[in-house]
Amino acid sequence: MKKFCVAVFLSVLLLITLSCSSTPPGTLAIDDISAREAELIGQNVVVVGTAEIRTNLSTFNMFKVYQRGDFIWVSFNPDEVTMPPQGLDIRVTGTLGKKKFTTIPDEQLYIDATSVAME
Repeated sequence: MKKFCVAVFLSVLLLITLSCSSTPPGTLAIDDISAREAELIGQNVVVVGTAEIRTNLSTFNMFKVYQRGDFIWVSFNPDEVTMPPQGLDIRVTGTLGKKKFTTIPDEQLYIDATSVAME
């Protein structure tokens, strides 16, 4: 009976661990996007991370998404997508691009968002 209880406990623990993935299926990690930027530019991407809306570009309809210390800029059309709340986990879907913004010195990877949803 002890072995059966231990087996049931371990099975339940395994199922919980597998169902609580930190990155949902179908998404890309931000560090993967940076590493594969040449092949992903112009492609539709999905990223899950934490919203940072207090940036120098928030007045230009842009915010950052953080994931494990990395970040990517997100640009959006306010008629189609709303700015997410500060610090919430979000899922961003859109086209990956790279360009130089007026207030940021270097070219930056960004996602032109078609959808922003709370996680």
